[in-house]
Amino acid sequence: MRSQRFDRLFVLGIPLLALAMGALALGLPRYFVLIISLDLALLGYHHVISTYTRLLFDLKSARQHWALLLPLPVAVFAGVYLLIRLGGLTAVATLYMHWQWYHYTRQSEGINKAYGMKTRSVQAGNPAFNRFIFYLVPVAAFLTMSARPGSTFLSIEIWKLPVPQWLAMATLAAAGACLAWWLWAQLRALRDGTLGRLHFAYLCSHYLIYLVAYAAIGDITTGWLVINVWHNAQYIAFVWLFNSNQFKDGINPEQRALSWLSQEGRWPLYLLACLALTGVVYRAIDVSNAWFANYTLVPLVVIAYQGINFHHYIVDSIIWKLRKREVQSALKIG
Repeated sequence: MRSQRFDRLFVLGIPLLALAMGALALGLPRYFVLIISLDLALLGYHHVISTYTRLLFDLKSARQHWALLLPLPVAVFAGVYLLIRLGGLTAVATLYMHWQWYHYTRQSEGINKAYGMKTRSVQAGNPAFNRFIFYLVPVAAFLTMSARPGSTFLSIEIWKLPVPQWLAMATLAAAGACLAWWLWAQLRALRDGTLGRLHFAYLCSHYLIYLVAYAAIGDITTGWLVINVWHNAQYIAFVWLFNSNQFKDGINPEQRALSWLSQEGRWPLYLLACLALTGVVYRAIDVSNAWFANYTLVPLVVIAYQGINFHHYIVDSIIWKLRKREVQSALKIG
């Protein structure tokens, strides 16, 4: 979507990083907490804050998206509070696990479409069938995770879908058969030159990550780590790509800070600025939670962190739609 180097890192490097982190977590369990902490500190919190580079870095963006910055957060945080009151931490963790799966899958579909539109790459076969497969594999993998024994995620009990083992296995087998049929057709398209290699590699990485994270790895948290690293790194790179392309013609006086940071060759400063902003925001949340904890039994840290997560999910579903002209223009697709 930008250069061969960027695309190779995005399509090949990020999945390899995610799989390597999962392998480290499985092979070195005594360092599991450290690995999770590094993921959250360097990718997780940072990827959430990346969303707000489109909302808060300048007055123009803030005015344009005021409804996402004022009424929506109030509604989301109130919803998380009510969820905790009604179902406790289990209800919040359960919603997070299931919504996250949907959010990640939708983002992956958007990236798949962007690669296809950018490179004029076309999958072989029926488009409806190809889209069906794109979702069937994640569904089958998630059902496999749901049917397994064990329901602890980050030391919190969650409610899993009541899926019988036979149904999960049947769905996974059907997904495997459909995927084999799809793969055979795409290999022909590769040979004919109608399907781009990087586009094909991205699709394969999509299927591989879901199967590893939810089906192959038995521990819910370790599987989550794999797909979380994949998604977070993708998102950070995608937002940087958007900002870099948007301001390729120079500094915009109305968006001076973001456009300056997004200029060619300044990506280290861009990342440092986002990491610094992430540190300030989450440090302020932690300090506030520590102070208010003396006056309430409600787990405010959960409301704050998951409220930000859920708000991020909703905002992403609105601002990154590929049919928006500004998104198509920045990504040079259409």
